Amino acid sequence: MTEEKSTFHTQAAVLRVSMWANIFSWAVLVLYLLNFTGDLVNLFQNWPPQLPADVLSQVSAWTSLLSKPIFGGMYFLVLQGVSQLLNLGLDVYLQATEEVEVELEEK
Repeated sequence: MTEEKSTFHTQAAVLRVSMWANIFSWAVLVLYLLNFTGDLVNLFQNWPPQLPADVLSQVSAWTSLLSKPIFGGMYFLVLQGVSQLLNLGLDVYLQATEEVEVELEEK
């Protein structure tokens, strides 16, 4: 008699998704930082910047420039969190199945 699996995943698939989330998080961070660096280079080449006269528009212009590394960092942290949560979930699952196997062996 074959034993049916009670899960819809394999350990290798979870580890592969975790690995790709980790790789993708670093790629996203690098791309956002390159984009931000390009904006800074452009800003300093055209110094002094042509800012609008209105203070609120000036704040909006600087916020637009500084938002890129913030969003890149947020995406990086979210994807790193996904990767770590997948690994943690796999550890919890393996620990639970190990405890069940030990209980079955004792009976």
